[in-house]
Amino acid sequence: MRNKLRTLVLAALALLATPAAAQTEHVVTGANPPAQIAVCAGDTLVTKKPMGRELLANGSRAAGWKGWNDRARSNAAGNWFETVGATRLRFVELVQGKGWVYAPVDAKPCVAPAAPEAPAGLAQPLFGANLSGAEASGGDAIRPTIDDWKGYIERHGFGLIRYPFKDDRMTPARIAELKINVAYAGSMGVPVILDNHTYRWDAPPKSIAFWTGFARNFPDDGSVLLDLVNEPRGFDDPVMTNDWDQWARDSNLIIAGLRANGIRHPILLEYPGWSATFRFDKGEGPKKATESAGTALDRAGGLKDPLGLTFINGHRYFDRGSSGTNKECEAKTSGFVEFAAQLRKRGLKAYITESAFGSHYGVNASCAAVGAEAIAALRANSDVLLGITWWGGGRVWPESYIYKIDPPKAARFTATTSGYVERLTGRR
Repeated sequence: MRNKLRTLVLAALALLATPAAAQTEHVVTGANPPAQIAVCAGDTLVTKKPMGRELLANGSRAAGWKGWNDRARSNAAGNWFETVGATRLRFVELVQGKGWVYAPVDAKPCVAPAAPEAPAGLAQPLFGANLSGAEASGGDAIRPTIDDWKGYIERHGFGLIRYPFKDDRMTPARIAELKINVAYAGSMGVPVILDNHTYRWDAPPKSIAFWTGFARNFPDDGSVLLDLVNEPRGFDDPVMTNDWDQWARDSNLIIAGLRANGIRHPILLEYPGWSATFRFDKGEGPKKATESAGTALDRAGGLKDPLGLTFINGHRYFDRGSSGTNKECEAKTSGFVEFAAQLRKRGLKAYITESAFGSHYGVNASCAAVGAEAIAALRANSDVLLGITWWGGGRVWPESYIYKIDPPKAARFTATTSGYVERLTGRR
C-alpha cells in the first residue's frame, strides 16, 4: 500500500486524540529481551530474578550501567534492555511462580493507536526504485526530472522512491527543484527516501547540522524518510575506524540530536560492511569483539529514538559476494527471512534500499529463482520488512548496465512496462 507508511506515522502523531491504552505487563525474562520496551503509567515489568546494583533506591539507574539487566541469563549476550517512556523503576512485589514485578515511576499515560486503514490480512511491503543521477560521479547533469519521476510512479507503478544525492550538491536551486519533485510524489501517495549517497560517516555534530537544515525543507508527515548516509565505510573512514560500537553510539547521538532539533521525519540507518543484510547479525558471543550492527545495537542498549521512527536500512545483491557487479546470481535464497527474524527478535523494522536481479532487457536464468524467492520473502515478512527500493533506476545508466530499470533512452516515455518491472513492483 502506497499510503501505509504515511498512515502509520499520522496515526502515531494523532495519539493524543485517542482513548487511553490498556495497561500492559511486560515479561522481560530471557536471553534476548527487546532492546527497548515502551512503558506507560500503570504498566509493569516482570523479571525472573531481581535487579541488582543498577537499580538505586530512588528508582533511577546507577551511572555506568548501559541498561536494565535481566539476570535470568546473566552470562548471556543480549540480556540488557531499555525502558522507553520512563527512566526510573520501582519494585512492586514478588509474585510466586512469576517473578519480580517492577513499575515505571515517571512514565506518562499512553494512548491507543488509531485503527489501521489496511485491509484484512498481511499488508504488502512498498515496492519501489532508486532514481539515480544526483549522486553520479562527475556531476548531476542527468539527475531525474519531474518527467522521470512521473514515469516511475504513474507509468511503471513504483510505490516508493529513493533519491540518492551528494550533500555538497544540494544548493538552494537543487533543493527547490527537489521540493517540487517530492511534493509531486506526495500528491500521488508515494513516500520518498532522501539518501545522502556519500559513503562518508561524519561525526555526530556535522551529521546533525546537515540533516537538521536539509530536512526542514520537506514534510515531516511520514512521506519523506531520511537515509543518513549510504553504506558508511568504517574500514577506511577516520571518523569510525571500523569501530562497530562507535557506530552504534554515534547513531544514537545523531538520532537524539535530530529529535532535539525538532526533526520528526522517519530515519533510515545504514551500517558498515556495505549495509549488507546478511552481515547485520554475526551472532558474536559475549566474550567476542563486536563485528556486526545487530550486536553493536544490542550492546548499546538498542536504538534510542523517542519517536520510535528509526528503521534499519539494508542492502542485498545476489551475485558472488553480494557485490552488485555481475549479472550471474550465486545466492540460492535472498536471506530476507533470516534478516527479518534478526530484526523481529530486537523489536526492529527495516527497509531494503538496494537490491536487483535483472534489467529491462530480462532476468538471467541464474537469477530467476532467487528473485522470485526475494519477493515472496518480502511479502511474507512485511511486518518488519516495510519496503524495498530496487537499484538501477534513472536515465543516467547506460544501456549496457546490468541492473538498468529504464527502457532505452529514446523510448523511456513510450515503451511498455517490462516483465522485470512488473516483478519489481510486485505485480508478477
